[in-house]
Amino acid sequence: MKREPTMLKKKDIIWHIDQNEYVVRNVPYIEIDAEGEEFLDTNVSITITALRDLMYDGAIPRIVDYEQFAHIEF
Repeated sequence: MKREPTMLKKKDIIWHIDQNEYVVRNVPYIEIDAEGEEFLDTNVSITITALRDLMYDGAIPRIVDYEQFAHIEF
């Protein structure tokens, strides 16, 4: 069986919580061409969840770029 190519892309993840918008820009994900599905790496998922919590708590701005935090391990 031939594997379909995957493509690494970036997108913005947006949450609306308590009438506020929280955005993490340039989040890397993989799209599988054959299925049209998107997948986040586990480390990416952990990082954006931590960023969301920090934004909600007011510890960081409501709009951040993932690339600024990608090197941080949670």
